[in-house]
Amino acid sequence: MQDAYARALSSWRDSGVPTRPAAWLTTTARNRALDLIRRDALFRRAMPELVMDDVAPPAEYLGDADGDLPDDRLRLICTCCHPALAVEAQVALTLRLLCGLSTADVARAFLVSEPTMAARRARSDASVLTDATTVATCRPCCTRGRA
Repeated sequence: MQDAYARALSSWRDSGVPTRPAAWLTTTARNRALDLIRRDALFRRAMPELVMDDVAPPAEYLGDADGDLPDDRLRLICTCCHPALAVEAQVALTLRLLCGLSTADVARAFLVSEPTMAARRARSDASVLTDATTVATCRPCCTRGRA
């Protein structure tokens, strides 16, 4: 009902008060409730696609027996956490590069179209590459204690 009152404030200011304001508020509240029910149903249908399968990661993702990650993997982690990237871009890059999800899977996780996610990824790649810090270098704190 609050949404109906909020819409009434903005709508009635422009078009004036309707002849039957109570009916207008009731109809608006009902339509908003239906929208929320549809949105919840869509979310429930999409949720199984967002949940990862219970599949063990490949051995190369786990590192060696000591738990050390290969240097290339460490560079990827640093790249994904690059300060030149927005948090959303960091998450998308991490899902794509470190978790091995396809662009389509990442797009579904963000509830956007695949071309939109591909464009975002291209912009974030360009952002990191044009930054003064190169992708190949990792901060010293990340490599501390490594041979």
